[in-house]
Amino acid sequence: MILPLLRSISSENIDLQESVLRLAENDYWQSTFLDESGHPICGGFGPSQEIARKIASAEFLERRFFRKISQDNSLGSTWGLDHIPTGCGFAVGFDRANTIQRSVCEAVERWVMSQWIDNKKWIERLPENSDLVELDSASAHFRDQFDDVWYFMKTVHIPLGTQVLEVKVAQTMGFKDGGIFPGSSAQTTYGSIWQHSLLESYRHLLAYRNNPKQVQSFPSNKVAFFGKNAQIAIRQIAEATDLKWDQPRIRFFNVESQDNGSYFVARTILADWESWHGGSLERFLY
Repeated sequence: MILPLLRSISSENIDLQESVLRLAENDYWQSTFLDESGHPICGGFGPSQEIARKIASAEFLERRFFRKISQDNSLGSTWGLDHIPTGCGFAVGFDRANTIQRSVCEAVERWVMSQWIDNKKWIERLPENSDLVELDSASAHFRDQFDDVWYFMKTVHIPLGTQVLEVKVAQTMGFKDGGIFPGSSAQTTYGSIWQHSLLESYRHLLAYRNNPKQVQSFPSNKVAFFGKNAQIAIRQIAEATDLKWDQPRIRFFNVESQDNGSYFVARTILADWESWHGGSLERFLY
């Protein structure tokens, strides 16, 4: 399935760039799609070339789909852009049930982070030697790129149809040279939850280093600002002391198959949170 998809993508003037991270435990692949100007559009990271390509392909399809519906008011409304006009809560995949689950997880992740920073809800910080912080070799590699890393985790139970999903939301705060670089991940099992979160922190660090110019658009403006203002973020984290969390509830949901069932698109939006792209520059969400 992935090879025909890659051939289709290549017809759109998109290049595929790949590299290997060689570690004692395993080799890890990074697959990145580049536009005509050589700028990265999306990427995938995994323990094999096939997995990395699959993740990158799903992310590319998601962004292409979002671009399409954002240009059509009727389609945009069908997919909840009148509620939240960004790509949050979307997931694309090649298995319907898994795509729905990942969409719900991402929606929970967005909700948890907004509750944490905006509504001052407390999330437990875990010591690195905690049994809940298990790092594989790739996770340890990303951790070692920072001066220090803080680990946070919140477990949320959310009704979905006839079942209740237990979603674990992990956040890593990587500190480097006076800056803070957040990463987050939400999953229904532990799996490599810290790997994805640390990878995201590391990608934010790379984005800060590789884009020295002051950028005004979200989220690049936040990456640039907090890349040198860690204390502003630390203050917001310290203010999150409210122990009482509300029960999350789904406000919007949709799932459809695309291209004759070759892949699926799902979107979930939870109620009672503020989209990350809004607010002031000092709001520590991106």
